[in-house]
Amino acid sequence: MRKDENKIIRKVFRRAAAFFALVAGFLTYPILAWAQLASSQKTVEQAAAVAGVGTDLVTIIGRIIYIFLGLLGVVLLVLLLYAGYLWMTSAGEAEKIDTAKKIIRNAIIGLIIIASSWAITAFVINALSGAVGMGGIQGGGSYTPGGLMGSSGSLGSGIIEYHLPRRNATDVPRNSPMIVTFKAAINPASFIKDWTEDNSKVTGLNSDNIKVFRVGDENTALTTEQARVSFTEDRLTFVIRPVDLLGSPNNNVKYLVRLKGGNSGILLNQGGAAFGGAFNDGYEWGFEVSTKVDTAPPKVISAIPQTGGKYARNVVIQITFNEAVDPTSASGKFENQSGFSNIAVRPDGGQGSPLGGTYKVTNQYRTVEFLTADKCGLNSCGRDVYCLPGNATLEVGVKSATLSEQPPLAQLTESGFDGITDIVGNSLDGNGNGAAEGPSGDNYVWSFGTSNDIKLTPPLIEETIPDASAGQGQSNRPLDESVTARFDTLMQSSTLNTESALIQPKGPGEIDLDTFWFYVGMNLLTANNTLVGPGEVAEKSQLVIEHRPYLPSGLLPEELNYYNPFLFSDLQDAYQNCFNPASSKICKGAPSCCNNKAQKADCNF
Repeated sequence: MRKDENKIIRKVFRRAAAFFALVAGFLTYPILAWAQLASSQKTVEQAAAVAGVGTDLVTIIGRIIYIFLGLLGVVLLVLLLYAGYLWMTSAGEAEKIDTAKKIIRNAIIGLIIIASSWAITAFVINALSGAVGMGGIQGGGSYTPGGLMGSSGSLGSGIIEYHLPRRNATDVPRNSPMIVTFKAAINPASFIKDWTEDNSKVTGLNSDNIKVFRVGDENTALTTEQARVSFTEDRLTFVIRPVDLLGSPNNNVKYLVRLKGGNSGILLNQGGAAFGGAFNDGYEWGFEVSTKVDTAPPKVISAIPQTGGKYARNVVIQITFNEAVDPTSASGKFENQSGFSNIAVRPDGGQGSPLGGTYKVTNQYRTVEFLTADKCGLNSCGRDVYCLPGNATLEVGVKSATLSEQPPLAQLTESGFDGITDIVGNSLDGNGNGAAEGPSGDNYVWSFGTSNDIKLTPPLIEETIPDASAGQGQSNRPLDESVTARFDTLMQSSTLNTESALIQPKGPGEIDLDTFWFYVGMNLLTANNTLVGPGEVAEKSQLVIEHRPYLPSGLLPEELNYYNPFLFSDLQDAYQNCFNPASSKICKGAPSCCNNKAQKADCNF
């Protein structure tokens, strides 16, 4: 009888060891297994979201293993108690004492196996969580009861318009800065330590409000001395530029950026908390830095109006680059013959003095638009329209920056860059030969003409995804599907933003406003509705809304999650005419889609 008990105990331990060896082999099976886990995880996350539990496939496996280990611990405790009972009741009988000793010895061995298995399992689960979880970015961040990442809804729904690197971005160059654009002017002291109006030359990071650190180790957060901050004239956009390269030359490194909320965090320029209400916790996002350094200079891919053409004088001058440009190098005001000078619009075929006006970086930092200071009327929505000189020949000059001792990098002075650079500081490649050569060989210059006409035709939507013409009640959309709207003309990029285009989430899964984020961009299209390529002419614009993945709906009506895109009349075309949904080909005759309210029309699909 005693021999049978010992055999059973040894068999339990052998099978437990075999089980953990099998699990460890499965979990540590390299890259291919990780990719399969990541794919399976999406299905699990969707089901978990509907069920209201925030978990993923790797965590579920870990929990199963931990439960099994816990049960084995209970079994071992029972065995130790049983061995103690045998010993206490042996009355000096050698056989019973010997049996009790063997059970205790085997139980101790079992405890060692369980403790080792627990440690190994915890290590592997944590490693895999970082490999396949949350778009590859783990550590930090607050989770809601539904398992969604909190402190993220300020992007789109709150104060933040856009930022780079994007949320969960991968392959980010080591020399990338962090750039954040707000919807309202921010007090520079929120970003710059000891900044005041009288002490505006300081540039050190305010590390009390902004944390930039390697995921899992907040002790690596950049200090005031380790990052420099600059901002645009309108105080909407802030650029955080690390003194040293991020990451490592040998391994990819994950980072987290955290912006402090509340009255002691990021403040508006006029006072008060930038992050308040539902977004009081502030904002944070993660990205992964590669081992590479970006040395490719930016190029111009589209210049509107087209060179040599003649246009109505209410046209917007629009320059689009192949990548994001540094907003501090490409935006500002020029008035009274002073101010921003990295781009200039000159009449008289380029011989006249530069026109006064505002240069604004838009479209995720890829497009610069210029509007003059000359008001020439109101559009159909009652907003000001600005005009170029009529019957004139205008020349637009875009300056490349002076090169540093390490081309293609430009010289960065206290006054910033003296020409256009990309976000990492590479000077403009204006002639498109693939090399940054500095001024004046890399300046980009073109000319066009104006008439005395003012174009008043409003833009129309030709196609939306999802299809607005199908009305309400569409279902089974991909959870990560972008919302798009293709217009029949070029659009004014600066009006394509999260105030004029948004997604409204509703349903039992969308209970926390601070989890749903979105941002807006624009694609340039040819007349054939394809993306503009080298040497092709841009004829149309496509609005694109990227967003946090939708939550899947359940089967019952009360379990449905709805996502309603809205496009408002704040959208304007390249002639500053506002979008009138009631005249849209897609929405005409569909009251549930659009209306023609006098104050603010909108297109809801």
